[in-house]
Amino acid sequence: MSRPVRRHTPTHADGRQMKITFGEMREMGLRGVLVYCHCGHHVALSPDRWPDDIRLSDIEPRFVCAGCGNRGAEVRPDFAPPKMGANA
Repeated sequence: MSRPVRRHTPTHADGRQMKITFGEMREMGLRGVLVYCHCGHHVALSPDRWPDDIRLSDIEPRFVCAGCGNRGAEVRPDFAPPKMGANA
């Protein structure tokens, strides 16, 4: 029997998984990010403020939750299709 292929997932020095860059996300056609606090609060944001070479995981420690005040969050691409405007 063959062994399953082990994939190396790059990590930050503190052990967090390195995620894709904003540029890679934009290349896939994704136009939003979801930010989740560990307490359950979440928010959808536009990624326009971050340059292409920044990883989603690079900005995670910068967030402070408006609900509980904790620092750090999980940032994920928003895979939901864009919402149609009222005039569309």
